[in-house]
Amino acid sequence: MTQVRSPAARLIAAVLTNMAMGVIYVWGLFLLPLETFLARPRADLSLVASLALVAFTVGMVIHDRVLKRLGLAKFAALAFAFAACGHLLFAAFPTYPGLALGYGVLFGIGAGLGYGLALALATAVANGLRAFAVGLAMAAFASSGIFLPMVLGPLIRTTSPPVSFSVIGAGMLMAGLFVIALLLNGTGARDGDIELAERPSAASPSFFDSGVVTLGIVFFAICYAGLLGVSQAAGMVASNGLSPRVVDTSLVMLTAGYLGGSLLGGKLVEIISGRATLVVASTLAALGLCFLNLSAPMLVLAGALAVGFAFGSSASFMPILIGERFGPAMIGPVYGKLIAFYGLAGLIAPWLSGVLFEQTKGYMPAVSIGIALCVLSVLLGARMRTASPPIA
Repeated sequence: MTQVRSPAARLIAAVLTNMAMGVIYVWGLFLLPLETFLARPRADLSLVASLALVAFTVGMVIHDRVLKRLGLAKFAALAFAFAACGHLLFAAFPTYPGLALGYGVLFGIGAGLGYGLALALATAVANGLRAFAVGLAMAAFASSGIFLPMVLGPLIRTTSPPVSFSVIGAGMLMAGLFVIALLLNGTGARDGDIELAERPSAASPSFFDSGVVTLGIVFFAICYAGLLGVSQAAGMVASNGLSPRVVDTSLVMLTAGYLGGSLLGGKLVEIISGRATLVVASTLAALGLCFLNLSAPMLVLAGALAVGFAFGSSASFMPILIGERFGPAMIGPVYGKLIAFYGLAGLIAPWLSGVLFEQTKGYMPAVSIGIALCVLSVLLGARMRTASPPIA
C-alpha cells in the first residue's frame, strides 16, 4: 500500500486526473457529429470506441509496474501526454485513421494510465476513509460527462469535430500541468516518487480463482450495459425519434447516474453487504437498458440514470469488495485482473451494438444481450461469498 505524506494533495490530484480522463465516457456526444464529418457508418465509429476501451484496459493493466518505475509526477506527465496528444492528433489529421490512432489508441492508453493513478492514490488512504476516497475519485470520472453535454453539447453538435478535439486536448495539457504541480508539492519528495510498503508475502489469487471469476463475470455484465449506454445512448435515443434535447439530457442523466453510483457504490457494500450490492447493481443495469430503448422520454431518462448508476457503482464497489474478500493489499493486483473483463466488455459492447444496429436498424438485439447478461449476473451475485479472511 502507498504511504501518503499529503493525503489531501494526492486526493485532489486523483480527482482532477479522473475528471480529465472521464472524457472517454462521453463518446456518445461525438458519435453523430463524427458520423457526418467522416461519412463513415456507425459500426466503423463504434469500432474506434471499442479500440479506446481496449487501450484503456491495457493502460490499467500496466499502470502499476510503470508507476513504480517513474514515480507519481513523471507517471502523471506520461498519462496526460498520451491523453492530450490523442485528441490533438485527430485535430491535426482529421481522418478515420487519425481518429483510430489518436482517440482509439493514444487517448485510450493515457486514460487507462490516469485511471490507474487515481485509483492508486485513492486506495492508499486509511481503511475508514477508503470507500469515501475511492467513491470521490471514481465519481470525478463522470464529471466530464456532466459538464460537456450540459455546457458544450450544442456547440459540439454544430462545430467541426477537429475543433472540439483540439479544445479538449489543450484542456488536458493544462490539467496535467496542475496535477503534476500538486504531486510535486504535496509529496515532500523532489520527484514525487510514490513510497511503497513491503509487499505481502502471499501471492495474488489466480485469475481462475472462483471468487475472481465470479466477480469478473458480474463486472463484465454491468460494464457491457454501461458501455452500451456510453457508446450508443445518443444513437439509441435519436433512433427512437426523440428530440436532440432529450438526446443531450439522456447523456446528462447517464453520467449523473454514474456520478451518484460512484459516490455510493463503496458505501452500499458497507450498508447492505457485498452480495446485495451485486444483485442491486445488476438489476438496475437490466431495467435501465430496457427503459433506455423506449420512446417515452421520462422512461428513457430513468433508464439512462439507472444504467449510469449501476455502471458507476461498479467502479467504486469492486475495489471495496476485493479488499473485503482478499484483503486491502490485494486491491491493486486483483483489480488488475478484473479489468480484463472490463476490456472484454469494452471490445464487445460498442462494436457489437454498432454492427447489430447496421443489420437490424435498431438496438433491441444488443439490449436483449445486455439484459440476459445482467440476469446471469444477478444469479451469480446472489450466490457470491464476498467476505473471507484477508490473505496474510
